[in-house]
Amino acid sequence: MKKIFLALCIITGFISCKQPATPPTAVLDGMFNAMKNGNIEEMKKYISKSDLNMLETAEKIMASVDPEGIKKIKDRMIEGFKENTKNISYSLTNEKIDGDRATVEAEIVNNKPDSLGVKKTSTHTFELVKEDNAWKIALSKPANEMFNSMKGDMGAKKGDLGEGLEKLQKMNPDSLKMMIEKAKQAIDSMDKK
Repeated sequence: MKKIFLALCIITGFISCKQPATPPTAVLDGMFNAMKNGNIEEMKKYISKSDLNMLETAEKIMASVDPEGIKKIKDRMIEGFKENTKNISYSLTNEKIDGDRATVEAEIVNNKPDSLGVKKTSTHTFELVKEDNAWKIALSKPANEMFNSMKGDMGAKKGDLGEGLEKLQKMNPDSLKMMIEKAKQAIDSMDKK
């Protein structure tokens, strides 16, 4: 009996040991693959809790006003992820970890040449945070502007997710419905092209 108890204690000890966090580079790789597949649920696994909470709260607010409109916008966003990443290749380098913060550099190449036959290359430094022993992409960090479509394509001002959610929460439902309707019209016009 003592041997069985001892074996159970040892097994429990091994199981309860903290597993090392997936490296930040692997987290970004997972996010890019989820984007290429248009898998929003998979993308959510790589986003920090606070940012994910804000995105989901915004979605709930808009869905309460126009559920069909939000579904159409979300479906278009998925198509956009797939379309925008299908010709993309990337390399992730220079991972730096400093406590619960990390950065990873990415060189992203659009393999579809432009009208002059040139492939566009850009570099980004992504910021990640460690939550519950897991690295997550901090969408709210300015360096992560590449993911602006998830944040509502905030444009040149690069607004904060929290500010955007606050404005959304204060918005009159009729104004919100008009905004969603304009977004649907824009999607319809893009689909016709």
